[in-house]
Amino acid sequence: MNNFLAYGVVLITLLLIYLRTRKIQSSDSEYFVLNKTEGVFGLSLSFYASGMGLWILTSPAEVAWYGLGFDIYGYALSAATPFILIYFFGPKIASLTPDGATLPQFIEKRYGSSAQKVVSIVAVLYMTAFLIAEFASINFIFPEIAKISGLTISVFVGFFTFLYLSKSGFKASYITDRFQGLGIIALLSVLFAIWFSQNSISDLIAYSQLGGINSFETFSFKSALAVVVAVTAAEVFSQGYWQRTFSAENTKSIKSASVYAGLGCFITVLLLGIAGAVGAGKGIENPTLSFIQQLELSTPMSFLLLVLCTLLVASSVDTLENAISSTISLDLVKKGAIEARFITAGIVVFSIFCSVYVSNIFNVFLVADLFAVCLVFPTFYKLKNKSTGSYLLIPFLISLTSAYSYRFIFIDMEINPGGVFIPTDLYGLADLNTFLVGLVTSILVTVAYNKITK
Repeated sequence: MNNFLAYGVVLITLLLIYLRTRKIQSSDSEYFVLNKTEGVFGLSLSFYASGMGLWILTSPAEVAWYGLGFDIYGYALSAATPFILIYFFGPKIASLTPDGATLPQFIEKRYGSSAQKVVSIVAVLYMTAFLIAEFASINFIFPEIAKISGLTISVFVGFFTFLYLSKSGFKASYITDRFQGLGIIALLSVLFAIWFSQNSISDLIAYSQLGGINSFETFSFKSALAVVVAVTAAEVFSQGYWQRTFSAENTKSIKSASVYAGLGCFITVLLLGIAGAVGAGKGIENPTLSFIQQLELSTPMSFLLLVLCTLLVASSVDTLENAISSTISLDLVKKGAIEARFITAGIVVFSIFCSVYVSNIFNVFLVADLFAVCLVFPTFYKLKNKSTGSYLLIPFLISLTSAYSYRFIFIDMEINPGGVFIPTDLYGLADLNTFLVGLVTSILVTVAYNKITK
């Protein structure tokens, strides 16, 4: 496929998404959330499409390349566990915040404005890291598929998603999720069918075993557990999920959609993790591309991949852009839809700029994950009772300080690839000890502080 045709495929796909949103009429309130109108089918597709970004073609492959069996299964489980939390906590939080659009608005009702701002900052940090990872994935994937500039594609995606978000906001993101979700499922099915047609089952099993999928070492179990803890905590602060939760028509919709989306995400990430292990077994040297580089890219295959990748990145990027701008607008600067449009533009430019310097997608997530792990328990501890900001702020700050102190004191900086600020172990995987220090400290301090101040 020549460059002109490849750029044309991407632009046509983005243009079709934009045209789908052109006639959407959106009020100022619908820039942030829909009014309790969404049923199980639409909500399930939206949860799935907004969570399954371009990172699924890179990050599971990296984890499988560096890790072993526990890491692969743990990462797949971590893609589903946020929906377990939404299943149990979503209906309650939605009922306690009937006019809400973001989780920090619920926090404000429970803890006050200072706690709301801390949760908002952590949420924005995580979602911005996610957005940077999406644009960084473009820089890895698109040049590999069609020898085209990842930076140029990032600009295209940022421009078109900004166009329809600036006009219709969350309503546009939600509506596009429906056909993007169906398109992603269909194209992934075709992609795996082609992958299976190019490899026999016996070869795939043999290569995946060489890649470590049936090896279950202690270090692999520890890193897998760390990923489950870290990703579950972090995804709770992904406001795109909460916008959709607050848009659900009733409790049944939230719970059923959580189950379907969780299963879909688990199966998708598991299959792509297994594919990454096969790539490691085949001796592919680039961890990020250990799945993509297995594929024999004929022109039709390149066409298919370009459409799939464009759908994946657009569905995730528009969710993140709107969720970040909504959180900043509603919870930090307390402004409306007009200001959110300018915020969205700044976020897109900043994220594209930062993505150029990313060499490992998984590490981008880990930095923000640690903040979320230190915050998640105090955030939900006072679910039923109102309190003050100190009940959330003090455990968060002490646990975060403890986690970084642990790394500074006990981690050998000369051999640990993450250093102080990226919580990795010696193998470049998630470090369980760091995350446990943060989580356990936050639990102990939260419980102790609540008892002392009673």
